[in-house]
Amino acid sequence: MSSPQALLIGEAFSPWTQKARWALQVCAVDFAYREYTPTLSEPWLRWRMRQWTGTVSVPVLLAGSEVIRGSWDIARFAAASAGDDRLGDFDAIAPWNELSEAALAEARSRVVSCVLADPNALDEASASVLPQPLRQPLRFVARDAARRLDRKYRHLLVPGSLRIAMERTRAGLQASGCDYLLGSFSYADITMAVVLEGIAPAAKIKPPLGPATRRCWSDAALATEFEDLLRWRERLVASHSHPGSGRHAIPEALHPVQKGGRAR
Repeated sequence: MSSPQALLIGEAFSPWTQKARWALQVCAVDFAYREYTPTLSEPWLRWRMRQWTGTVSVPVLLAGSEVIRGSWDIARFAAASAGDDRLGDFDAIAPWNELSEAALAEARSRVVSCVLADPNALDEASASVLPQPLRQPLRFVARDAARRLDRKYRHLLVPGSLRIAMERTRAGLQASGCDYLLGSFSYADITMAVVLEGIAPAAKIKPPLGPATRRCWSDAALATEFEDLLRWRERLVASHSHPGSGRHAIPEALHPVQKGGRAR
């Protein structure tokens, strides 16, 4: 475990944050979590990271004097902290992580476009920081934040990446003959299971996704086509735990939402 306690900064709804949290908990890393609010949290994060210029993104893990950026490096930090191979061989996992990153970049682009076109989704985006009466008159703030996010990551968009990732996950599971892409549980399973948030969000998060935002994250046609992978995700989340941890190793943020779309 890390000492002193590490601090993970992220956005609960973000699949990248979910990947980081899952890896940390599987490896029994002692960490606290802090929600990041775009624009408002940026000065504080820059101060903590001692990064005064350039782009900042979450998730970020602050572990003592170390600043670990991004879900991939956080997962590698978690594995090193555990001192064993419970997250698998990262050389073998790397191609799966690349598929995951490309798929999620496409999902993010679709979500941002959907949010920009939906006033209710824009209002939900500011719900954690603005009272109801101010959301509509200050909708331009949420719209500006979404546009800046789109500009920041637009270069990563490769159309078709989401479908390719799911097709290869299906093929990989068939080839392995079990519920694990590499034959036993690894970060490859984490990184590909979280891709499914881009078609059927199931994360139990605080604050929960609003109905308009949930619609933006959802793709009913792909969810139907890849229903077998959604069932695989459910089995993965339900069955995998860290032996000896005394608690379920899957972070609460990844427990499936109860029927009706309400987190409990």
